[in-house]
Amino acid sequence: MWFLLGTTITASFFDSLNPSAIAEQMLLQAMVKNKRHIWFFILGIGGANLAMGLAIYYGVAAWVSILLSRLVNAYPLYVYGVAAGAGVMLLAAGIWLIVKTGRSRTGNGGGEHEDAGGAKAPVRLSPLSLFIMGVAFCAVELTSALPYFGFLALLASYHPAFPLALAFMLIYTFMYVLPLILLYFGYNKLQGTAAVKKLERILDKVASYIVPAVVSLAGILLVYYSAASLLK
Repeated sequence: MWFLLGTTITASFFDSLNPSAIAEQMLLQAMVKNKRHIWFFILGIGGANLAMGLAIYYGVAAWVSILLSRLVNAYPLYVYGVAAGAGVMLLAAGIWLIVKTGRSRTGNGGGEHEDAGGAKAPVRLSPLSLFIMGVAFCAVELTSALPYFGFLALLASYHPAFPLALAFMLIYTFMYVLPLILLYFGYNKLQGTAAVKKLERILDKVASYIVPAVVSLAGILLVYYSAASLLK
């Protein structure tokens, strides 16, 4: 058990050194008005990490994968049609965001979100939106999380009872989100300083272009994947 505990902490430590997660949280923390709402993003990542780990460990993920595979084989036109429709909607939303961003920056000098004092007013992201972002980010990251799958394989080799398996997964999840928690407190500690204000101005400009680009790219990939699958 001590070996398993040490392996859990080591694997989760290396898994937590995720520059993309840290960069995304910095971007969101610079954007949101209520900084405490970032906890919903962290909770989304941690909750998804734990839920997917349990699903993989107990075979639920494999069962869902088989079910989806059968669904695609039985009704390919409907499944890929829905995916293509979702892709078109995402692409339209991305184009609309790009046009809106361009108009706001050329029409009023980038002051769409400026308050009465001339400073940028933070974007109003709801807790639910932040939670969904955290879940989606974790779901994408887990597809290449080799330390996590190695930890699950090792845990399965010990065949622990459910409470013990859950305890180890909770430890892994806590270590995984620990850098994000430290980033939250560190960012708030430095909030209001010249360096953070400059960083927020840069991240605000970056976000206004990254979000529409990512949404458009996701739409294009969905449409392409659906069309390619139907034409096979």
